[in-house]
Amino acid sequence: MSYMTTRRLAAIIACLAMIVIPTAQVQAAPTRAQTQAELDRLADQISRLDEDYNVARIRLTGVERQIRDVTTDKQAADGHLKALRAKASVRAAAVYRLGYADVLLAFFGSSSPYEFQRRMEITSKVGDWEAGLMDSLEIANERSDDKAETLRSELAKARSIRDTIASKRSLLQSKVTEQRRLLDRIAAAEAAEAAEAAAARPRPKPAPAAALPDLPASGNARIALQTAYAQIGKPYRWGAAGPDSFDCSGLTMYSWRAAGVSLPHSSRAQFSATKRVAREDLQPGDLVFFGSPIHHVGMYVGGTNMINSPETGQFVGIRSMQRRDYVGAGRPGI
Repeated sequence: MSYMTTRRLAAIIACLAMIVIPTAQVQAAPTRAQTQAELDRLADQISRLDEDYNVARIRLTGVERQIRDVTTDKQAADGHLKALRAKASVRAAAVYRLGYADVLLAFFGSSSPYEFQRRMEITSKVGDWEAGLMDSLEIANERSDDKAETLRSELAKARSIRDTIASKRSLLQSKVTEQRRLLDRIAAAEAAEAAEAAAARPRPKPAPAAALPDLPASGNARIALQTAYAQIGKPYRWGAAGPDSFDCSGLTMYSWRAAGVSLPHSSRAQFSATKRVAREDLQPGDLVFFGSPIHHVGMYVGGTNMINSPETGQFVGIRSMQRRDYVGAGRPGI
């Protein structure tokens, strides 16, 4: 190898040594705070979808009820029309066999020309009334058919909306499950580290459990609160209204129903169905609402606390109502 070749090869090696080969960037694992923030964001979206689902279900139930009513009315009208047509057929057969049956009956049953004329007028009016009633019933049937067709179209739309919401919720729920698993792994790792660090330290005595707030002395609110407290520890379940599981508005509806007050299964509808109460005037049993649009409701129990059924994976319990998305409060039964 010549001297010049050796120098050239050495220069090439030196240049190659100066080239920095980029290493693949390793994405940092998400922290507990980041994972919890994403979980909270997904839970908020699910809470909104839950409320949308309840509203869609109320609409669907209303359309189904209207279809049942229209069907019942149509069946009754069909029965009347069938009876009138049968009667008209009998009349037509009599006329065919005997000639003008109504005229003959009126003539032979009359004691005078005046009586004959009066009977003919009555017979004519009855015939006109029956003919008019048949026309009215036929028109009513046509309108019932049109209304039923419109309602069936609305029913299809309502079912489509309900199913779309359910599909979106299922997708979000799968993401929530992933985030919960990640959070559990992070929590397990942190717990292991904490256990090692605290192995030499004595374990502090657990603080006594906080007592439940005092109940009102009497009235519907007391019954509603007693009923709500009895559900503590039961799981959240989408669209549920007891007795084994609840969503947020299902819990408040179930509790106040025990006190004889009917509420719809929707936090937005419950907000509309209750009397507004200022925050400083809250009394135990009042309902407190959250979100814009409203998608969560709890029952005020005193102080800054409420009892609620918050979201999938959690349970009915006492929690703080100090949330940034607080909207207002309502008092049922007024």
